[in-house]
Amino acid sequence: MDRKPPQLHTSVYETLNNWPKTAGVFQAFKTACIGCYLARFCSLQDVADTYHIQPKEWMEEMGKAIQDSNLLIRSER
Repeated sequence: MDRKPPQLHTSVYETLNNWPKTAGVFQAFKTACIGCYLARFCSLQDVADTYHIQPKEWMEEMGKAIQDSNLLIRSER
């Protein structure tokens, strides 16, 4: 079953927990979110605001990482 993709209100924790491949997006945008104790409380919008990331670009990159991950999983079946 496919999950609904993360939205700007989705927490960093939930995003990384449900879509581990998005870690590369957090790294590419040079955030310090991976391993941060506030990940449960920060939303993707909070990250965009804090790091001055355009929300549209941020979510597009998240979507690409998730789509690439889903393609890999399906090809392994």
